[in-house]
Amino acid sequence: MAAGNGRGPGVVHGLVCADETVMAWADGEREHWLSRAAAIDHGREEAGWGKAATGADRLSDLSPMQISWLFVKGPEASARALLQKPRVLRHRQRIDVGRVAVARFERDALVFVLEEVGEDADGLGLLMLPFRGPEPARVIAGWLRHLGSARLWARLWLQRHPEAAARALIPAAVGKPSRVRQNAEEALRHLAAIGHGPILIKTARGYGESALAAVGALFGVPPGEELTPESVLSLVPSKKAKASQWSPPAMLPELRLAGGGPMAESDVARLIDGLMRLRLEDPPEPAPGDLHPPGSDLPLAVPSAEAAQPLVAPLDPETEKLIARSDPASRAEYGRALLDAWLSADMPAAEAWVVLAQAYLGDDATMDRFEPLLRSWPAKSRYARAIDGYAMLSTVASDVALRHLLAIEERMSGGATNDRVLDYLTRASARRGRTVTELADRLAITHGLDAGLTLDYGPRRFAVGTDDHLTPHVVGADGRILARPPRPGVRDTNPGAYQWFLQLKKDLRATAAAQIARFEREMLAHRLRPAWHLAEVVLPHPILGRITRRLLWGEYDGSGNLIRALRIAEDGTFADIDDAVAVVDGAAQLGIVHPALLGADLPEWAQIFGDYEILQPFPQVHRPAVVLTEAERAATSLPGFGPVTPDQLAQPRNRGWEGNGYHDSSYVHTQLTYRLGDTTVIAELEPGLPTSTYNVTLTDQRISEIWVDDSRSDHWQRARVTPMGACDPAALSEALVELYAIRG
Repeated sequence: MAAGNGRGPGVVHGLVCADETVMAWADGEREHWLSRAAAIDHGREEAGWGKAATGADRLSDLSPMQISWLFVKGPEASARALLQKPRVLRHRQRIDVGRVAVARFERDALVFVLEEVGEDADGLGLLMLPFRGPEPARVIAGWLRHLGSARLWARLWLQRHPEAAARALIPAAVGKPSRVRQNAEEALRHLAAIGHGPILIKTARGYGESALAAVGALFGVPPGEELTPESVLSLVPSKKAKASQWSPPAMLPELRLAGGGPMAESDVARLIDGLMRLRLEDPPEPAPGDLHPPGSDLPLAVPSAEAAQPLVAPLDPETEKLIARSDPASRAEYGRALLDAWLSADMPAAEAWVVLAQAYLGDDATMDRFEPLLRSWPAKSRYARAIDGYAMLSTVASDVALRHLLAIEERMSGGATNDRVLDYLTRASARRGRTVTELADRLAITHGLDAGLTLDYGPRRFAVGTDDHLTPHVVGADGRILARPPRPGVRDTNPGAYQWFLQLKKDLRATAAAQIARFEREMLAHRLRPAWHLAEVVLPHPILGRITRRLLWGEYDGSGNLIRALRIAEDGTFADIDDAVAVVDGAAQLGIVHPALLGADLPEWAQIFGDYEILQPFPQVHRPAVVLTEAERAATSLPGFGPVTPDQLAQPRNRGWEGNGYHDSSYVHTQLTYRLGDTTVIAELEPGLPTSTYNVTLTDQRISEIWVDDSRSDHWQRARVTPMGACDPAALSEALVELYAIRG
C-alpha cells in the first residue's frame, strides 16, 4: 500500500469495505411506507392473476397492472422472484409501488431499487433511505452534485448513515483516480461539513495508517501533521491543470494588453491555467425536494432539469486581474481561436473548460459564433456541452447573448433541455428586474425600422416602410407606395442597395414569423405582462406593435383568472366587448386570450374582429375551441363518440395523443392519453386497437368515454373522481380539438 507523497491526495491500494447491506428504518417509516398500498390502484383485479403469478417462467409476461398487484398483495414468493428481474416496472405509480415493495420485502428489494434509482434518482431516490451498506453508499455519493431532488436524498442518507458511509467510501476516496473516487471525496467532504469529522478520522484509522495519511492528504493536511476534525473541514487544493495538447501556443493568436503590446508568455500561461480550472458553480441552494410536503403523501421530487441551474463559477482573483489587463478585442479573438482548436479536436470532454471560458473571454461576435453550435449539440447527444453553453450565455447576460438564448428556447419543443434553458432565461431576466416575456419584448430586434430606413442608390433615395403585415415597400418621390422597388440604373452609385432591400424583406418575414409563433406560445402558456409594459415597450415597437394590435387581450386577476377581454383600438386605447373605451390600470396584468376562456362571448368577439376587418396573425377568435359548460366542467367525464376507423385514430396520435398498448403485455391500445401538466386527459377505446397492424384485421373503434386523471397515475381506476374543470381550459381545448376533429 502507498500513501500520498505531499504533492496531492494519496492513493492506497487494496482497501475493501466488507459490510453487508442491512435495513435501518426510521421510527414509523416502514409502517408509513406499507400504508401506501391503499393508494395504489391496479385496476379491475382478474381471477387469473394469482395463477399467472405462480409461474416463475411467466413472470416477465405480467402486465403492469398485475405487477403492481403482485407487489402490493400478491404471492410473496413470486413477488420476491420478480424483484430480482431487471426493469419490471414502467408505470407512473412507481414511488408508491417502490415504497410498498421496500417495506414488504426489505433487503430483497435492493436490486429492484438500484434499478429504479438508476433511471430516476430525483424522483425515486428516497427509496434508498432505509438501506445501509456499501452498495447504497456508492450510488448515493454520485448524487451530491445533482441539481434536483437526488441531492436532498443523498444528504438525508449521509446524515442517517454516517459511519456506514465513511466505511464504504474511504476505500474509493483513496483509490485510483476515477469518477468513483471523485464522488466518494465529495461525500466525505459533505460528512465533514455536517459535523462527522471525528467519525471520518476514526474510520480512516481503522483502515490503517496509510489510509489515515491518504485521507489527510485528501483534506490538504501536510505530511506529518495530525488529521483533526477541524482539518477535514478545509477544501481539497485544486490540482495543477495539465497543458492541452490540441492548442499549442504557436497555433493561437497573440494576446495583447489593454495599454498596447503583447502579454508576456508567462502571464498568458497563468491565464490559461486559471481558465482551465473553470467549472460551473456549486448547485444553487436550497436543495429541492421534500419528504413530507404539506397536504400530500407523495414526496416532492424536482427533476434536475427543472431545478435552479448553476452559472459559470467566478474567476480566481489572479486570473481576473489578468483578464482585466488584456485588450477586449484581442481577448475575444484569442478565445475564439481556443474554441476553434477545441472543435477541430472533436470537443474533448476533459477540455470543456473552453466553453465556460468564453464567459470571460468572449464578446458579441463570440456569442454569434456560439448560437448555431448550441442549437446543434443536443441533436448530436452533446447534452453536457450544451448545458455548459447555456450557462455561459446566461453568465454573460449581454443583450446579444440573451437574444440567442431566447431564440434557442423558442425553437425547442419542450423537454428537459427546454426546462434548463427556460430556467437560465428566468434567472437572467430576474437579474434585470424583468420576466422572460418582458425581456423578450425588450430584446426583440427592429431591423432599423424604429430609426427609419432608406433604399439609397446614391443619386436616388426612397423611404422604406412596412404594411400591417410587415411586408416592406418603398415610397416614391410623389408619395405613392410602389408595388416593387425600382431597379438600380446606370447612374446609381450604390446598386447593391437593391439586394439589401430583398434581404430586408426576407429578414422581416423571418422575424415576424418568429414573433408571431412566440405570441401564440404565450397564449397557450398564459404568459402575462403589465399594461404599462404593453403600452410603453410593445406597442411602440415597429414589429411587435403591428402584431399585438391584431390580437385580443385579456386582463387577469392575481390568481390568473380572466376578468375581461380587451381589444386594442386604432388610437392605442383599449376597447371592451361593447366597443366602449376601457380604462386599464398600468399595473394590471394582460395576456393574449385563448378562445376557450371567452365562453359565451367568443362569437361576439369573432364578429367584432370581422366587422373591423382585423386579420389576426394566428388563429385566435376564429380558432377551433372546445368550451365546456358549467355542468361539463363539474362532471368527471364527457361522453364519447364513434364509430371511428383506425386511420382516423392515427390523426390525434400524430398530434400529441399517445396509446397505452406499448406499456401492456397485450400490446393493444385501450386508451389514448394527452398530458396537460399535472393532469392527463384519457379517451377510452373499445374494443381496442392493436399496436401492430401486421397480419391483423383492424376493426372500427369507439371512444366510449373521455375523462381526466392525475398524471402520476396509470389511469387504471374504475372510479372517476377528477372534474373536467380541474384542467386548464386552454390546454384541454387544444387536446379535445385534436380528438374531436376525427368526428368530421
